[in-house]
Amino acid sequence: MLAIVGESGTGKSSLLHILGTLDRPSEGDIYFAQLSLKSLSDESAADLRNREIGFVWQFHYLLPEFDALENVAMPLLARGENPKQAQARAAEWLRAVGLGDRMHHRSGELSGGEQQRVALARALVTGPKLLLADEPTGDLDTGTAERIFDLIARLHLQHQLTSIIVTHNMEFAKRCGRILRLHGGRLEEVSSSRMA
Repeated sequence: MLAIVGESGTGKSSLLHILGTLDRPSEGDIYFAQLSLKSLSDESAADLRNREIGFVWQFHYLLPEFDALENVAMPLLARGENPKQAQARAAEWLRAVGLGDRMHHRSGELSGGEQQRVALARALVTGPKLLLADEPTGDLDTGTAERIFDLIARLHLQHQLTSIIVTHNMEFAKRCGRILRLHGGRLEEVSSSRMA
């Protein structure tokens, strides 16, 4: 579990977009295991995202016309899975994030913390190896943010994920296994003495 910290505007979100194949680097290459991401076609990159990478953003981006179950099932349906199986898997994930009793509620009927839990379930329903989270607690009150971070940390361990979390919250960053600061276009290791 890796935290990336840094001032606003330093490129943390852009870095996550590049790591998640949403954008391409202007130079160099990114490798996912031994796979060069630079060599991927747009279609292959989209397939990799759908199968190997889960995204959680500061804003949940739930589709308001669908309920929680339908929102979580969407990535599975996009890859052509059977709708009944997709909904069954989505229901499992909603139970895993504590929303088993809210799966038929639309996003407007859910609190901010519940919406973010739906977004986390949607990110993980495909069984990704990599979780990219961009300020996943940034829009939440302190108590709700703490519960969401605890949930991310628990699911990270349970599902043996590689998780990269962009955060301004140094208390959350300190709970990650490693912290990097993005400054001047470079990632620098943050030692425990510099965190104090």
